Amino acid sequence: MDKITHQIRVEHWTRILNECMNSGMSKTAWCRANGISEKQFFYWQRILRREAYEASQNPSLPAVTETGQLSAVQQSVSFAEIKLPAVLPDASSVFHPDLVIRKGKLVLEISNSASAELLSRIGGILHAE
Repeated sequence: MDKITHQIRVEHWTRILNECMNSGMSKTAWCRANGISEKQFFYWQRILRREAYEASQNPSLPAVTETGQLSAVQQSVSFAEIKLPAVLPDASSVFHPDLVIRKGKLVLEISNSASAELLSRIGGILHAE
């Protein structure tokens, strides 16, 4: 399977897994109610968990020592411009992330509506020296 096909399938199954988790139903009941093959559901759950684990073990990500100090290379900072909407959302609305990435003290909460460009920039920052 080529990388593009795999990435499309990862995105598709990530959406499905998130919908299931947000439903409040058991995984098997949700799969039956939505016509999803349980075998495929658990296969992709296993694949996505393995890929997330492998990404968390990536040596190119900065590692914090026991003293909490970063090397000079690891202290470099990258920024990505994020355009905010012209109208601020209602303060009473609550954000429910579809994806949460945790690495040390860093926590990224991402919505399924995030653009491919934004996700690419975030990935570039996470994989930077």
